[in-house]
Amino acid sequence: MGTAHLERPAKRRIAEPLLAALAVLLAAGVVTESPILFDSALGLIWLPVAILVPGLLALSVLVGALAHGIRLGSAVLGTDDRIRPGDTAATRVLASVALGSLAAYVLFWVGATLFVHYLANVGGVSPSILPPLFGGVLGALALGRAAFFQVFPEGPLSRLRGMALE
Repeated sequence: MGTAHLERPAKRRIAEPLLAALAVLLAAGVVTESPILFDSALGLIWLPVAILVPGLLALSVLVGALAHGIRLGSAVLGTDDRIRPGDTAATRVLASVALGSLAAYVLFWVGATLFVHYLANVGGVSPSILPPLFGGVLGALALGRAAFFQVFPEGPLSRLRGMALE
């Protein structure tokens, strides 16, 4: 492989912020109990959208975290041709671990909701409110991460080191 540092795929680069914004809006709709979501024709598609948007966002974030882990692992094993600038920054590693963990948790609740609504014939309280809520938190953090690494692409400490050298 060459030494070119490729950015994440264009489809994920566009889709992840859109899904994050939709997840935040869904969470806001759930928290405020918006009549637009529950008492209109949108109420019919509420459950599939409430499961699909946080699930796709969590899947995208988890794939990104796993890809980051693979790149770090290849750097440890000595093949540095996969690593990108800023991959070894402590803030990027911490963000990857934290968002990856939260994404796995959101996927758990998405799976539980799918199981309860479509596979199991059980009574009780539906967990359908949890994927939009945790997905909204994941969406807000994903948008914050994107903004943070737009300002500090190689981590905030690299900018401080650059100022010290001048």
